[in-house]
Amino acid sequence: MLSTRLVQVGLLFAAKAMAVAASKQCVEFEVPVPVVATNNNYTMPRVDSNIDAVQWALNFSVWTAPTPDERDNGPITINQTFTINAQLCVPSMKTDKSDILQIAVQGNGWDKRYWDVQVEPTEHSYVDAAISKGYPILMFDRIGTGKSDIPNAYDIVQVATEVEILAQLTAMVRDGTLLSSARVVSATDNVTIPELNPTHIVHVGHSFGSLLITGLLIQHGNMSDAALLTGFLPNSTHLTDVPVATFEHDFAPDHDPVRFGQFSSGYIVLTSENTLQKVYFTQDTLEPELLTYTEEVKQPEAVALYASNQQISANPGPAFGGPVQLIAGEFDYVNCNGDCRGTYSEKDIMKYVFQGASNVTVYLQPDTGHALTVARNSSAGFEVMFSYLEEHGF
Repeated sequence: MLSTRLVQVGLLFAAKAMAVAASKQCVEFEVPVPVVATNNNYTMPRVDSNIDAVQWALNFSVWTAPTPDERDNGPITINQTFTINAQLCVPSMKTDKSDILQIAVQGNGWDKRYWDVQVEPTEHSYVDAAISKGYPILMFDRIGTGKSDIPNAYDIVQVATEVEILAQLTAMVRDGTLLSSARVVSATDNVTIPELNPTHIVHVGHSFGSLLITGLLIQHGNMSDAALLTGFLPNSTHLTDVPVATFEHDFAPDHDPVRFGQFSSGYIVLTSENTLQKVYFTQDTLEPELLTYTEEVKQPEAVALYASNQQISANPGPAFGGPVQLIAGEFDYVNCNGDCRGTYSEKDIMKYVFQGASNVTVYLQPDTGHALTVARNSSAGFEVMFSYLEEHGF
């Protein structure tokens, strides 16, 4: 188990906050996050129309598509402060888990609402499930989504920058400056966030968010004590079988000027409920109301994210020594071309991805696609995750 020094997450934090259930207190805030990162300039088609979006997807999907190395025109130094919109929720009363903070990072096409689904939240809200077990939880909108900054989609919104944002947010939690640096943006009833003294941090990911956490564990392994990585399953059999052109994308501002008019060149968005079904769901556990919800909260994606995956291992740092659970849907189309059974090796995942981890365990959630929180059996998967944390002292 990695040792961590005591984390001060703030004194009494009185704030106007969002309306919440009686069992939790939440505050939404903006925080400036300074980042220094090394990105890359990649050759790729610009996307300024729906026609461009199709051509961009084909450019990344055909058998002659350039590799990331072939696209790479050289490094770009990013030295910038980003405004990040975040939400912290804590149990209303102190629990035996109050000292274990979960930091959640969602995948592409979502903002932080992925973790707090409002359709039957007792079944689908990971936030409510974590709170019910006594854990405080921090979520944030990744750059280029939700209420956070929307930077250049080609040179700035890349894996290296996003890993460093996650690292800086984690460091701010650890040194006690996160809340003191924040500006509250909610505007409902006054609540008081009690003092938190977490001694451990668990990073929880979904899909591309799990990839970013993997980058954190490789580059800043001493910042995390444990990881729960959903929608993520490294495997050598089917991981790259499904090209991005399989899923239809539009240029975000053309697709919905009201919702996405503030997005600029290079931001794409999944087009329809049909496409969302292919990406995130499997028929046996698909509820139409959840599919509609996914359409209502979907978010654009920056095109350079698809070229910059290799940046997760660009600068290895202190080794991560905690446990890692990987939770994949049994019928995850994105990770396993629709069937994850027999596609992976826990031994290989530990050897090649999480070499220093104390434990690596893979769990396949039955009858589930790529997005756990909107599957019919979400709560069963949450229980498996919490049981894993309990088993490993969290």
